Amino acid sequence: MAVNTLEALINGNANIVEYYNNGTLLWQQIKESVEFNDVNSLAQALTMRQIQFENQCGGRWLGQEIMVITGIGQFYSSEIGFDATYEDALKVMNAFAQSYCSIEVKWQAEKVAKIFYLTKNNEL
Repeated sequence: MAVNTLEALINGNANIVEYYNNGTLLWQQIKESVEFNDVNSLAQALTMRQIQFENQCGGRWLGQEIMVITGIGQFYSSEIGFDATYEDALKVMNAFAQSYCSIEVKWQAEKVAKIFYLTKNNEL
């Protein structure tokens, strides 16, 4: 989990912040869309946008990781957890599970959900 991000940081990839900013901007677009209101529609939107995340967030593996981390992580605060955003975080987690995104994206989503304690079984 987050191995690609950590590797980029260790190797001094100066673009990593830009990639995360791009991921955050893509998620803002998704949240503002009609598709965000429904898990099934969100799952379809995520399927369609996977390549866009890969292209704008550092390539295939890093882009997939950023797609998931920014998708679920945008609702979390280290001070208050999810608080009022818990339902949105669950919606994103479930949409990843229902999507036709790659198996790698789905695996990343499972791991991120466990890190943020969105699932009952939080073993990594």
